[in-house]
Amino acid sequence: MKTRALFIFAFLFILSSKAQTASDLTIVFEGQAKVNVLKSERSAIKSFFGSALGRKIESEEDADLIFFDGGGFVKFVYRPKTEVLDASQFPKSMQLAFLVPSSEYGAVVSTIKDFGAAPLLPDLEKYKDHSKFYYFHAPGGQVFRVVNSVSTFPKNGEGYVYDAEKASKYGADDYGMKKYIFAFLKRGPNRDLPKEEAAELQNAHLQNIMRLAEEGKLILAGPFFGNDDLRGIYIFDVETLEEAKSLTETDPAIKAGSLVMELKEWYGSAALMEVAKIGMTLQKKSITD
Repeated sequence: MKTRALFIFAFLFILSSKAQTASDLTIVFEGQAKVNVLKSERSAIKSFFGSALGRKIESEEDADLIFFDGGGFVKFVYRPKTEVLDASQFPKSMQLAFLVPSSEYGAVVSTIKDFGAAPLLPDLEKYKDHSKFYYFHAPGGQVFRVVNSVSTFPKNGEGYVYDAEKASKYGADDYGMKKYIFAFLKRGPNRDLPKEEAAELQNAHLQNIMRLAEEGKLILAGPFFGNDDLRGIYIFDVETLEEAKSLTETDPAIKAGSLVMELKEWYGSAALMEVAKIGMTLQKKSITD
């Protein structure tokens, strides 16, 4: 167990110490937009969005589609000068917002500055504070606003949206994981009960499961198929083995010796905290009916 723990620690350390590259940056644009720009800007646009910001690019004969986390894209269409706004006119048109997580906001803004993309109207006081928003002209002239997001942003390269409020509610760490306590329910020494008494004990066992679930302590419970000694599991949302032990000892089947338990700490997805709520929408009957 100690060796395994050291391996997990070393693995996480390697992940956390990995150098960040442009492709690691999380930049979300969930909509679709088209921008007319000069063909002379094409090389700079592809260099900025592709190389500097690590975005996927699909090129057409007279256009480049730049894709972002969240499923959105911006289509740069290369048009003659008569169909392209002057750089001084872009601030008057729609500004497109990029949502960036707080943990990566500084890196994204630094990348934009290092590339040399011009900040928007730097002489105005409201644009000087870059802690929450950063406005800039991308190559071609289009104005973008980088938003320092503290709540919602997608994982890099995925269409899934991170919900910081829910992550906090369910106790998720940075990997979306948390600690639970597993209880393995095994065949106990006192199994030879009269039929009616066994049925009453089973009903009491199920009633106790429902009570623990309603209290928010029991996240999952269920039996194994077959007739092996390993009968079922509980998954508890508690911090210590001692608290889990006290909860399992409220089970009438354990009190009666029909079941015995073995407890283990387990590291799993915090999404399990949603299971009970979802489960209520799927059942036609109660397990105690």
